[in-house]
Amino acid sequence: MTEVKDLVKGPFKDENAFKAAVLKAWRKNNSYYKRFEIENEEKEPGMPDVLSISPARPAFFTEFKISDAKGVVEFQKTQPLFYRRNEDIFIQILVWDIRFNRIVLITPNDVIEARSLKIKLPEEL
Repeated sequence: MTEVKDLVKGPFKDENAFKAAVLKAWRKNNSYYKRFEIENEEKEPGMPDVLSISPARPAFFTEFKISDAKGVVEFQKTQPLFYRRNEDIFIQILVWDIRFNRIVLITPNDVIEARSLKIKLPEEL
């Protein structure tokens, strides 16, 4: 896990507000990628929230999460399974850590290796 600095400033009331702020910042500062929100009832279970595509760079997925007041992030049971089944796809997980008003980047392996669907973010990164 690592901290992502200077992308957006919070606080955010929920995951959708966090995702909207990040997408706005990305679209303003990075024209290399086209971003597609892929949340709908017909998507593959566990699939991340956003697909980023560029003709000159590899495509990747981004999952957005927000922690609770104790710094715990909860995943759906389909998410670690999706990550495990698709290890050859680049996926990043961006978490808004409410406690410290920061973004934490989590890898799919962090989620796969966790013993629970709830992951406590460390205070120090």
